[in-house]
Amino acid sequence: MNNRITYLQVVTRFEENHLAYTSLPLNDAARIIISQRGGRIFGPFMGQVDESLLWTNSAFADAETFRAFLDAGDWNLGGERVYIGPELQYSVPDRKKFWDSYTLSPQVDPGNYELLMDDATGQCKLQQDMLLNAYPGDEKKALNLTRELRPAADPLRNLSNYANLIDGVAYCGYEQSLTLGEEENDGLISQTWDLTQINPGGTIFIPALPTIAPTDYYGPVDETWQTIESHYVRVNITGDKMFKLGYRAPQIYGRAAYFNVLSVDKACLIVRNFYNNPTSPYLDEPYHSLGCKGDSLQIYQDDGALGGFAEIECIGQAIGGFTDRSAVTDNISLWCYVGTPENIRQITYHLVGVMPDQIK
Repeated sequence: MNNRITYLQVVTRFEENHLAYTSLPLNDAARIIISQRGGRIFGPFMGQVDESLLWTNSAFADAETFRAFLDAGDWNLGGERVYIGPELQYSVPDRKKFWDSYTLSPQVDPGNYELLMDDATGQCKLQQDMLLNAYPGDEKKALNLTRELRPAADPLRNLSNYANLIDGVAYCGYEQSLTLGEEENDGLISQTWDLTQINPGGTIFIPALPTIAPTDYYGPVDETWQTIESHYVRVNITGDKMFKLGYRAPQIYGRAAYFNVLSVDKACLIVRNFYNNPTSPYLDEPYHSLGCKGDSLQIYQDDGALGGFAEIECIGQAIGGFTDRSAVTDNISLWCYVGTPENIRQITYHLVGVMPDQIK
């Protein structure tokens, strides 16, 4: 399956189908594309003929295939998206039949986003109101979500050895502010759930305490995919084995890095930085182990049936119910580096304290 989708291909498909989008400039020639449908973020693209650094559905490569994709109402466009959690409360009517009853609310995806671009500030805004079914039972929950996006400066820029680190490396990044609010406090707790799709072939590094005990959402995995080291967790992304792993907030630090070698002379690093607040309740739990809560970060991998991608998923702070809070804003960032494998290894070490294996 060809998931090497360029900036021009995404723009062309949106233009052909009259889908609203905006292009947000980042650093140098880099850009992201933000779509009204589904509130997706595509890219980053280092240039107009460059491929997306995030996984993008291969349907974008062909006009007829993309049209059929839209007609089918499929959700899996790729890129980055924001859902509402906890998952069991808003997507699973029958927790004893997780896979058979899973229902994605159209209020969340594709949603009914308003897309605004402020050229004066260089910011983009997505906003929508939602009325969600809450399970079990027949409760309704009215929520509003506002997402503000802006370019992010290189977090390494003030280091004394910055010039050497960035030699032969291109950087781009963006910040996103997620504001979730409820119309009424009715006892239900809600939180944002940001999902970023990545291409297979690399390794995710999660700085963590040595006591970390990952949550297995779909069943245990062996060291082919996950290993726990002295100060980090390593997750190998192959795109051919379904699993979902969770990491509890007190045992991680709010950062995960994906290192992927693209060719002999080029590697990519994608870093997710998010507010990790162990005080806030993180309510996602495996359908087979109710009560096992507290994960602020999750890693999901597809088995190839949906395209062979993986996802870095971070959870926002909770509102509603016993939290005594009816609105909250979470700030998350995505930092991307493309360059020589050796320099990308060094940058990985500076950002997450892990030196990826030597490139041969």
